[in-house]
Amino acid sequence: MDVANSTTGIDLSSTWDGLFWSFLLATVLSGITIVQGWIYINNCDTDPWSLRILVVGLILADFVTTALDLHILHFSLIENFGDLGPLGDITLTAASEFTLTMVIVYIVQLFFASRVYFFNKHRPWLAIAIVLSGTAALTFGLMAAAQMYRHRLMSYLDTRGNEILFGLNGGFAALADVGITVSLTWTLASSKRGIKQTDTVLQKLLLYIVSRGLLVSITQVLFLVIFLTGPGTVRWAPFHFMASKLYVITMVAMLNARNMLRDIQNGDFISTSSFFTPSQAGRDRVPTQVFVHKTIESSRSQESSSQEQFSDDRFYPRAHSPLR
Repeated sequence: MDVANSTTGIDLSSTWDGLFWSFLLATVLSGITIVQGWIYINNCDTDPWSLRILVVGLILADFVTTALDLHILHFSLIENFGDLGPLGDITLTAASEFTLTMVIVYIVQLFFASRVYFFNKHRPWLAIAIVLSGTAALTFGLMAAAQMYRHRLMSYLDTRGNEILFGLNGGFAALADVGITVSLTWTLASSKRGIKQTDTVLQKLLLYIVSRGLLVSITQVLFLVIFLTGPGTVRWAPFHFMASKLYVITMVAMLNARNMLRDIQNGDFISTSSFFTPSQAGRDRVPTQVFVHKTIESSRSQESSSQEQFSDDRFYPRAHSPLR
């Protein structure tokens, strides 16, 4: 151990203060991810395998980011204890964690973009715009990650070129999330028909969507603002470290909310146990998505009667996934 460094009077609080809160938040959110994942696994019997694999894959990928976070902590405080030199390096672990986080965020945005498409097949440009924004965010994020792999110095993060890449990454990611929130909120709000149970389900969905949208969008914006206004510090780190976890948690939590939404429905509603409705023969299946889409269209052109039906599966597919 380099004892001399202990008497230099160097203040590392500007570096480790942000990293401390980053690791603390990441640990707490990892516990929430475990709980949500356990709930999903015990209630996903009727989900298609494509959706199950997607959810489990995202949860495992998020666990990997947590493991990488812990390795960064171990490398800096255990392996190189007393040595200030490595604190200025971008390790391979840190660059890999950043890359994986960008990929997780993009996949979750694609999932919600697919929901926007099913809601608005007559306006495909909404989903296309969201996908393009998310793809742009991923592209600029991977470009920034490539520079991290190449230069491996923390000081490079403060260069003008890298600030532009991070800014574009955060800006387009926030734009995609705002687009998802606005599109789904507008569509659900316009689908209310005055039927108590239906409107209650829609109101719950609206609450989940708006809350989720605000949470992830604010996280992206705060990361962007603090990164650009605080050069030479890592105060932005907490918002980056918890990004992948917030995206995964909000997605899985909304899938888990299906049981509660079905409890709100009564016998006049379409069963939400499956995205497909079995035929009388039990073999052929007719997608309820078509029915729900027509229901929304008719609700916009005429008053709905008490016989109209609603299914929350157009947002939470049970036996079909657009990523299947």
